[in-house]
Amino acid sequence: MILYFLLSILIFLLIIEIITVLFKLTGLSKEKARFQVISLLTGCGFTTKEAELITQHSSRRKLAQFIMILGYLGFLTGISFLVDILQNSISIKNLVILVSFFIFLIFFFKNDFLRSYLDNFIEKVIIKRTDITKSPSKIYKLINRAKGYGVYNLTIDDDCDLIGVTLKESNLKPKGILILNIDKGNQFIGFPKRDYVIEKGDNILLYGKVEEVIKTFNLDKRRKQAN
Repeated sequence: MILYFLLSILIFLLIIEIITVLFKLTGLSKEKARFQVISLLTGCGFTTKEAELITQHSSRRKLAQFIMILGYLGFLTGISFLVDILQNSISIKNLVILVSFFIFLIFFFKNDFLRSYLDNFIEKVIIKRTDITKSPSKIYKLINRAKGYGVYNLTIDDDCDLIGVTLKESNLKPKGILILNIDKGNQFIGFPKRDYVIEKGDNILLYGKVEEVIKTFNLDKRRKQAN
């Protein structure tokens, strides 16, 4: 019984990590994604502003519904296992196994390197199996195009030269590119000010000359990498 209990905990924690990564892939930061998952599982809730990050995003809403159901089922399963264990006498061997298991869990989740390694592995598996990298629409999307101008929705990645640069210094406006809003996952900025510093992971909605947008944000390179 004790082994089934420990196995169920491992599976439950693995599912939590998978869902955390899925939240991250929707645009949330790792810290914000983990916070959302823990809040939903424990039923502690969060502020209206935090809740809007979930309710205003269709994929996040679906994940949130799954987490709430999972949390309820996990709670019932855990209580059932604990009642069965307490009803039976716990041997010294099982007690040592139980304590060692929880010490290992504490060590693992306190170790940023091990947890990051697991998250990166899960992310690679998800991306590979869901074909995220094969579709350029997952990287950027041309929303509207007319007479040489277009509205783009794109995410700042590692290769972008604008990371760490303010909008004032980015020289976007002289190129005919206007930033309409920036979704940082935990913060939404409409018409950002000139002193805003562009960061990796920023989801940007912009309007500008198509040829300048493609050149500035290396969209041709992104398309080739996605294919």
